[in-house]
Amino acid sequence: MEHLARWLRGWVPEWARRQLEEENRRLRQKIDRLQRENDRLNTYLDGLEAGLRAARSLGRKAGEEE
Repeated sequence: MEHLARWLRGWVPEWARRQLEEENRRLRQKIDRLQRENDRLNTYLDGLEAGLRAARSLGRKAGEEE
């Protein structure tokens, strides 16, 4: 990463470097947001799976078939 930064300072115009850094910042924010959403959805799915397992268990105890 440091090699890229040195290259950017030496060869790329200042406006292009700033634009690239801004785009990278936006993309990092988007990744963070999507990772949080993914964690939330995985937690939701874990709860659904636990509920389904519990429902099946209750059904078996009551003599029902799966």
